[in-house]
Amino acid sequence: MKTNLKLSVIFIGIAFAFSFASCERIKFDPEENPIGGSRTILQDYETDGGDFVFLKSLIGMEVTAYNEYLTTNGYEECEYNNNLSAKYTDTRVDSISKYLFVHFGYDDRVPNVEMKLESSDIDTLSAIFKKWLLEILQSSSYPLLVRESYSMKIGNNGYQYVDTPEQILEALESVDPSSDNISFSFSANDSQAYKYSLHLSYGQWNPSVCMQIINERVNNPLPEVPTVNLTDEYLDKDILIAKVDYMTFEYGGFYSMNVTNKQNEGNEIPFLADYMSPHDFGYIKFYYHDTDNLLMDGSIIWAGCGALNFPDTFVKGGNVDTYVPEYTMKYSLSFPRDRISYIDVDGHYVQDVDESDNDLGYIWQTLSGQEEFMSYYEQTSKKVAVFLYQPSVGVGDPYDAYYLVFVER
Repeated sequence: MKTNLKLSVIFIGIAFAFSFASCERIKFDPEENPIGGSRTILQDYETDGGDFVFLKSLIGMEVTAYNEYLTTNGYEECEYNNNLSAKYTDTRVDSISKYLFVHFGYDDRVPNVEMKLESSDIDTLSAIFKKWLLEILQSSSYPLLVRESYSMKIGNNGYQYVDTPEQILEALESVDPSSDNISFSFSANDSQAYKYSLHLSYGQWNPSVCMQIINERVNNPLPEVPTVNLTDEYLDKDILIAKVDYMTFEYGGFYSMNVTNKQNEGNEIPFLADYMSPHDFGYIKFYYHDTDNLLMDGSIIWAGCGALNFPDTFVKGGNVDTYVPEYTMKYSLSFPRDRISYIDVDGHYVQDVDESDNDLGYIWQTLSGQEEFMSYYEQTSKKVAVFLYQPSVGVGDPYDAYYLVFVER
């Protein structure tokens, strides 16, 4: 059931609970050295602002400019048999093999960069993994993370997931260097559409640690959503369907419509679903109660990209900065856990949501500030329904996915 709710390529755990207004982050004393003073390799490895900040600075740079930027900062281009990427080495260090890859594809701006260090010494790899992770934790990007995952694998055992960066750092500190098949990973994305990953592998071919940053939105931003005056034309319909971006939880507008044979009983929207699994081409359709009331029609393509055929137009209300709904005045905007739920491809409300899944809370945080959504929400006792629409699966792109949120007035 839960697999229908998560992207097939980056379904990552979330390590913090429903505390959205003040999200506390781990703070490290800059005078302390969590890595350990015995690993002097780091003394020759520092870059201004850290490797994480330097690597992220390349994202969004025009592809005509990054070469000069890198050579100015001590990197030298290497021969690389790939006309859609470039490879550089750091000339300032000679005790380790450190490479930087710029993947630009056919884009105008750099959307994908990675830094890789190769070494047969587990101490060196561990030190760099810790250094890079701490740089992320101490950066201005960390408070913006909306999803985090920490995992490790030692020997032939399966992957273990932990909840906090301290746990992954402690586990790495105590790893037996004689072990085979050592793997440590961190992954996350933030509310500005950046994806981050950090991976250490040892005891396998080409032992290394790699840090990668991706933001495909620098070349393909979300479309502009037209703004409308919220007249009865929009607010006096039966159903509102809202759109929320999967990567950033950015509001993508709404569509409102009437239905026939409206059902007033019960506390759930009466969905009728028609789903074809995308072995190659598939689709998902939702109806209200019967096939006379189409709510959603979207194609799903394996290793491709489908499209939402209906609704195909979304708008949004005007300035919501000063909007304070009546519901807020009465009940505050605390997360209504019993009033919002996922639905699966069969149109059934999902009750057993993983406690670590924080997406519903961020969706609520986005929509509770929209007058149009709250106008419908305040006039219903039925649960809000949330569906994760993935136009592409298999090697699908999380940047294509978004949540469709149904609320019945």
